[in-house]
Amino acid sequence: MRRDLGNRAGLGAGLATIAIGFVAVAASLASATMAEPPTRGEYVDRLETMCKPRAEATQKAMDGARQDVRKPKRLPIAARKFDRAASIFGGTVSLISKVSRPPSDEAKLEEWFVYLDRQTDFLERIATQLHKGKRIKAQRLTAHFIHNGNLSNNVVLAFGFDYCSFKFSRYG
Repeated sequence: MRRDLGNRAGLGAGLATIAIGFVAVAASLASATMAEPPTRGEYVDRLETMCKPRAEATQKAMDGARQDVRKPKRLPIAARKFDRAASIFGGTVSLISKVSRPPSDEAKLEEWFVYLDRQTDFLERIATQLHKGKRIKAQRLTAHFIHNGNLSNNVVLAFGFDYCSFKFSRYG
Protein backbone atom coordinates (compact mmCIF):
# COMPACT_ATOMS: atom_id res chain seq x y z
CA MET A 1 0.00 0.00 0.00
CA ARG A 2 2.79 2.42 0.84
CA ARG A 3 4.43 1.67 -2.43
CA ASP A 4 1.25 2.60 -4.27
CA LEU A 5 1.16 6.02 -2.63
CA GLY A 6 4.79 6.56 -3.45
CA ASN A 7 4.23 5.78 -7.13
CA ARG A 8 1.19 8.02 -7.27
CA ALA A 9 3.04 10.90 -5.68
CA GLY A 10 5.92 10.40 -8.08
CA LEU A 11 3.49 10.29 -11.00
CA GLY A 12 1.79 13.49 -9.85
CA ALA A 13 5.11 15.27 -9.49
CA GLY A 14 6.17 14.07 -12.93
CA LEU A 15 2.95 15.33 -14.52
CA ALA A 16 3.35 18.67 -12.77
CA THR A 17 6.90 18.95 -14.10
CA ILE A 18 5.72 18.15 -17.63
CA ALA A 19 2.89 20.71 -17.34
CA ILE A 20 5.31 23.37 -16.14
CA GLY A 21 7.60 22.49 -19.03
CA PHE A 22 4.77 22.94 -21.53
CA VAL A 23 3.86 26.29 -20.00
CA ALA A 24 7.49 27.41 -20.20
CA VAL A 25 7.76 26.34 -23.84
CA ALA A 26 4.47 28.06 -24.71
CA ALA A 27 5.60 31.24 -22.96
CA SER A 28 8.93 31.26 -24.76
CA LEU A 29 7.20 30.70 -28.12
CA ALA A 30 4.79 33.55 -27.38
CA SER A 31 7.60 35.92 -26.44
CA ALA A 32 9.57 34.91 -29.53
CA THR A 33 6.54 35.64 -31.67
CA MET A 34 6.01 39.01 -29.98
CA ALA A 35 9.66 39.91 -30.37
CA GLU A 36 9.57 39.16 -34.08
CA PRO A 37 9.48 42.40 -36.08
CA PRO A 38 6.34 43.04 -38.11
CA THR A 39 6.09 42.74 -41.86
CA ARG A 40 5.35 45.89 -43.85
CA GLY A 41 1.70 44.85 -44.20
CA GLU A 42 1.32 44.21 -40.48
CA TYR A 43 3.01 47.54 -39.73
CA VAL A 44 0.71 49.45 -42.09
CA ASP A 45 -2.39 47.75 -40.65
CA ARG A 46 -1.34 48.54 -37.10
CA LEU A 47 -0.59 52.19 -37.87
CA GLU A 48 -3.76 52.69 -39.89
CA THR A 49 -5.90 51.55 -36.93
CA MET A 50 -4.07 54.09 -34.76
CA CYS A 51 -4.20 56.92 -37.31
CA LYS A 52 -7.83 56.61 -38.43
CA PRO A 53 -9.60 57.96 -35.31
CA ARG A 54 -7.01 60.71 -34.94
CA ALA A 55 -7.24 61.74 -38.60
CA GLU A 56 -11.01 61.96 -38.22
CA ALA A 57 -10.62 63.99 -35.01
CA THR A 58 -8.24 66.37 -36.80
CA GLN A 59 -10.70 66.81 -39.63
CA LYS A 60 -13.48 67.58 -37.16
CA ALA A 61 -11.30 70.00 -35.16
CA MET A 62 -10.21 71.84 -38.30
CA ASP A 63 -13.66 72.15 -39.87
CA GLY A 64 -13.94 75.61 -41.44
CA ALA A 65 -10.40 76.70 -40.52
CA ARG A 66 -9.58 77.98 -44.03
CA GLN A 67 -12.57 80.29 -43.98
CA ASP A 68 -11.68 81.41 -40.45
CA VAL A 69 -8.18 82.41 -41.56
CA ARG A 70 -9.63 84.63 -44.32
CA LYS A 71 -11.64 86.72 -41.83
CA PRO A 72 -9.56 88.85 -39.46
CA LYS A 73 -12.17 88.67 -36.68
CA ARG A 74 -12.06 84.87 -36.76
CA LEU A 75 -8.26 84.49 -36.46
CA PRO A 76 -8.48 83.54 -32.75
CA ILE A 77 -10.92 80.75 -33.67
CA ALA A 78 -8.60 79.55 -36.43
CA ALA A 79 -5.66 79.68 -34.02
CA ARG A 80 -7.49 77.43 -31.54
CA LYS A 81 -8.30 75.01 -34.35
CA PHE A 82 -4.62 74.84 -35.36
CA ASP A 83 -3.62 74.40 -31.70
CA ARG A 84 -6.00 71.46 -31.47
CA ALA A 85 -4.76 69.98 -34.76
CA ALA A 86 -1.14 70.29 -33.58
CA SER A 87 -2.02 68.51 -30.36
CA ILE A 88 -3.81 65.67 -32.14
CA PHE A 89 -1.14 65.33 -34.82
CA GLY A 90 1.75 65.46 -32.33
CA GLY A 91 0.01 62.85 -30.18
CA THR A 92 -0.43 60.62 -33.20
CA VAL A 93 3.23 60.91 -34.17
CA SER A 94 4.27 60.14 -30.60
CA LEU A 95 1.98 57.11 -30.51
CA ILE A 96 2.94 55.59 -33.85
CA SER A 97 6.65 56.24 -33.36
CA LYS A 98 6.65 53.63 -30.56
CA VAL A 99 5.44 50.82 -32.84
CA SER A 100 8.18 48.37 -33.82
CA ARG A 101 9.12 48.75 -37.47
CA PRO A 102 10.00 46.29 -40.20
CA PRO A 103 13.84 46.13 -40.25
CA SER A 104 13.99 46.43 -44.04
CA ASP A 105 12.06 49.73 -43.89
CA GLU A 106 13.81 51.27 -40.90
CA ALA A 107 15.69 53.97 -42.87
CA LYS A 108 12.60 55.04 -44.84
CA LEU A 109 10.48 55.19 -41.73
CA GLU A 110 13.11 57.18 -39.86
CA GLU A 111 13.07 59.75 -42.67
CA TRP A 112 9.25 59.75 -42.61
CA PHE A 113 9.21 60.50 -38.88
CA VAL A 114 11.53 63.47 -39.43
CA TYR A 115 8.94 64.88 -41.84
CA LEU A 116 6.12 64.12 -39.39
CA ASP A 117 7.93 65.97 -36.61
CA ARG A 118 8.28 68.95 -38.95
CA GLN A 119 4.55 68.78 -39.66
CA THR A 120 3.83 69.08 -35.94
CA ASP A 121 6.19 72.04 -35.73
CA PHE A 122 4.51 73.76 -38.70
CA LEU A 123 1.06 73.35 -37.13
CA GLU A 124 2.31 74.87 -33.87
CA ARG A 125 4.01 77.76 -35.68
CA ILE A 126 0.87 78.46 -37.75
CA ALA A 127 -1.21 78.58 -34.56
CA THR A 128 1.30 80.96 -32.96
CA GLN A 129 1.17 83.35 -35.92
CA LEU A 130 -2.63 83.28 -35.92
CA HIS A 131 -2.70 84.04 -32.18
CA LYS A 132 -0.53 87.08 -32.97
CA GLY A 133 -2.92 88.11 -35.75
CA LYS A 134 -0.31 87.56 -38.45
CA ARG A 135 -2.40 85.95 -41.14
CA ILE A 136 0.12 86.34 -44.01
CA LYS A 137 2.91 84.63 -42.02
CA ALA A 138 0.48 81.85 -41.10
CA GLN A 139 -0.44 81.39 -44.76
CA ARG A 140 3.24 81.24 -45.74
CA LEU A 141 3.82 78.58 -43.08
CA THR A 142 0.77 76.72 -44.39
CA ALA A 143 2.42 76.53 -47.81
CA HIS A 144 5.50 74.99 -46.16
CA PHE A 145 3.24 72.65 -44.19
CA ILE A 146 1.59 71.42 -47.40
CA HIS A 147 4.93 71.00 -49.18
CA ASN A 148 6.44 69.09 -46.25
CA GLY A 149 3.35 66.88 -46.05
CA ASN A 150 3.69 65.99 -49.72
CA LEU A 151 7.37 65.16 -49.18
CA SER A 152 6.44 62.90 -46.27
CA ASN A 153 3.92 61.08 -48.47
CA ASN A 154 6.56 60.52 -51.13
CA VAL A 155 8.84 58.76 -48.64
CA VAL A 156 6.22 56.15 -47.73
CA LEU A 157 4.29 55.99 -50.99
CA ALA A 158 4.98 52.25 -51.35
CA PHE A 159 3.38 51.56 -47.97
CA GLY A 160 -0.10 52.50 -49.19
CA PHE A 161 -1.11 54.48 -46.12
CA ASP A 162 -4.52 56.10 -46.13
CA TYR A 163 -5.18 57.64 -42.72
CA CYS A 164 -1.48 57.91 -41.86
CA SER A 165 -0.71 59.85 -45.02
CA PHE A 166 -0.90 63.63 -45.32
CA LYS A 167 -4.08 64.98 -46.88
CA PHE A 168 -4.51 68.72 -46.78
CA SER A 169 -8.27 68.30 -47.15
CA ARG A 170 -8.33 67.19 -43.48
CA TYR A 171 -7.21 70.66 -42.43
CA GLY A 172 -10.35 72.65 -42.97
